Amino acid sequence: MIGADLPPVQPLRPLPLRPHHVPAPRPRADDEATAEIRRAHGPTALALVAEDRAPLPLPRERALVLGTSAAADLRLADPACSGRHARISSDGGGWIIEDLGSTNGTYVDGVRVRQAWLRPNTSLRLGRWRGRVVAPNAEGQGEDAALPAGMLGRSPAFRRLLAELRRFAPLPTTVLLKGPTGSGKELAAGALHELSPRGRGPFVAINCGALPEALCASELFGHVRGAFTGAMRAHEGAFVRARGGTLFLDEVGELALPLQATLLRVLETRRVIPVGGEQEIAVDLRVVAATHRPIDRWIADGRFREDLYHRLGILTVDLPALSERRGDVPLLLERFAATIEGELGRPVILTDEAIAAADRFPWPGNVRQLRNALLRAAAAGDGPITAAELLPAQTTRHGGGAGTLAIPRGTYAQMTHALLAQVIREAGSIRKAAKLLEVPRSTLGAWVRRRGGGHPREAAVE
Repeated sequence: MIGADLPPVQPLRPLPLRPHHVPAPRPRADDEATAEIRRAHGPTALALVAEDRAPLPLPRERALVLGTSAAADLRLADPACSGRHARISSDGGGWIIEDLGSTNGTYVDGVRVRQAWLRPNTSLRLGRWRGRVVAPNAEGQGEDAALPAGMLGRSPAFRRLLAELRRFAPLPTTVLLKGPTGSGKELAAGALHELSPRGRGPFVAINCGALPEALCASELFGHVRGAFTGAMRAHEGAFVRARGGTLFLDEVGELALPLQATLLRVLETRRVIPVGGEQEIAVDLRVVAATHRPIDRWIADGRFREDLYHRLGILTVDLPALSERRGDVPLLLERFAATIEGELGRPVILTDEAIAAADRFPWPGNVRQLRNALLRAAAAGDGPITAAELLPAQTTRHGGGAGTLAIPRGTYAQMTHALLAQVIREAGSIRKAAKLLEVPRSTLGAWVRRRGGGHPREAAVE
């Protein structure tokens, strides 16, 4: 009823201020990738490390803005960076990096992102500036613990390899590493050494395949003065030099049969006799051997001793090919680019298309081929490296005529798109490719859009 007494108006209660909240990474956009890096629960603190400054702890109570502006919390002296390039902030449980509309992009582990979770061993690139997120105390952080020197990866295959190396490292037993050429067997051997109780001792690596047969025994076991013509002084062999540490015998399958017999005796007795000598020398060391040869077949053919194989292969680790390490290529390219920058004395930048194409390429020469390809492309040009400059020619001759196209395996749509993209790349344009394929230009463009979801011009640089 109008004019009736109304209850008194209650005063408004002030709303509590909510802590700063960072939204979860947005879904992938059509024109830019978003890294889906899961938040890690392990480390309680993270720090940002760059070559030009001391480690900077990441604060939880406020955001950290990176850029060239004088108002930035972390000022970057890189003309390729924007004034307010990116922001790192905490949601209370982890840290997120967010691109602030920069011109040259924010890259996490080699992938351009808008937002991404950060965790230990994450690499960052803003413009040409590079940094890395680390845990100040990485020990005991499980899968995010500090990686052994030189090793890098996050794929399931890499994590399985790393777990196996960590499991075998504390043991005194001989380990045999098996894997294709260029897959990082020496790095794996170094990891076994670094993570072992002998990590403070010497690590001696010998490539058995590179030694002349006449000098192999001397290099492995040493020789005394006058043992042979030209032996003007005594020489300590690799077994003696590696005492207290680890001896890595790479390409052990290349050893001649007489040397295989001597090696077996040394492994069993832990004593060596230098060439031309009579006195035995006790050696306390761990032996890690490696080969890319089909040892089982070589044993059947009489080219490798079965008893030596059983002595070397008490513990065996199979290294994955790079084609099995899905998603690791961008990380490796990021690290190699930083190293090559130091060698060449100038920035090494890859286009997004080059990184994506490299991640799809099979790389039969594995990590070694990937690094050499980047070094070759960086040395040959000054601008951002394109896919055509980075990837080796994919024309092969598999007995089916000249110029056969090789494409990476995948779904039907992926393989079809890769095939069309390569034809366009080699032709140089959509128009020329359409002429080679004897189809209208509009038809080829429609094929590319339907199979790959992108503009046909993009196919020329994928």
